[in-house]
Amino acid sequence: MMPVLTKYIPAFLILGVVMVAGNTTSHAAQYTKPYGELKEVQKFKDYTVRIYRNEKPPLDSDTNPDHRDGFGCFEILRSNQQVYYRAGVIFKVGSSVEDGEIDKDPVKMGLCILGDKEPDLVISERNSGNNYFCDFYVFRISKTFKFMARIKDSGGGEFKDLRGDGSFDLITEDVLTFDGWNCCNAFSPYPTVILGYQNGRYLPDLEMMKKPAPSEQELKKMAATFRARFADCKNDYIFENWSAPYEMWGEMLDLIYSGNMKSAWRLCDLSWPTNYPGKAVFLKEFKKQLGTFKYYGAIKELNHET
Repeated sequence: MMPVLTKYIPAFLILGVVMVAGNTTSHAAQYTKPYGELKEVQKFKDYTVRIYRNEKPPLDSDTNPDHRDGFGCFEILRSNQQVYYRAGVIFKVGSSVEDGEIDKDPVKMGLCILGDKEPDLVISERNSGNNYFCDFYVFRISKTFKFMARIKDSGGGEFKDLRGDGSFDLITEDVLTFDGWNCCNAFSPYPTVILGYQNGRYLPDLEMMKKPAPSEQELKKMAATFRARFADCKNDYIFENWSAPYEMWGEMLDLIYSGNMKSAWRLCDLSWPTNYPGKAVFLKEFKKQLGTFKYYGAIKELNHET
């Protein structure tokens, strides 16, 4: 069965249109000499990928911003000829560079993940900045070499064959929409998003994101916990119009991102204490913020909203 995907296509997922400022990318038309220390080498048939990282400060005469300490690059070779090169920060083959010791299965070089029985290569890159995020790059490494897709990720995404049909979904999180929204970043909720590949693009896989709605009893149990938190958060946080526990809207987001928006509104009703001010303002601001999600059209479709 093919993934149930949406028609909403964020610009950065359209192949070939996104480049990171300061990064260098070259294809077969030109050779770029890698820099830094060789950290990883993997091979599949006549393809080789090499990952480098510069762990020494460059010479004063070297003004190339890509050669800074801690930055790196990778190259893909076919029959010892460079067919792709990219400079950036930290790269890794097969899984997120943020995984560390997390027990996740990396995508082996040459494994087909796009469902067309052709061998692929996945490389991740950690971006620089205060908030680390990752990009996944997907390449076709068969008789024809081809750059297939680039996907923005939270840093902990994982490719999995959820249907068992050879077409891998990327299980990731929305780490941007509600990051730092009326609470500190450390407590910000990051709802799960599942992306599937179809017709050359990664889009929300609505069939895999959909979950059964909780029962009224389950909602009441959750609401009792959240309702007790209102008094505490009123003392801990000062907002202009309202104060509500981040745990509540985090659960609301999980419900909405799994196709249970009506349950989310019901949970809010059950959780909000009687005579506690600001509910209408909260819902208005919450819905406004939710509407900024790059896949909001898919979320509406998932919840059968017009």
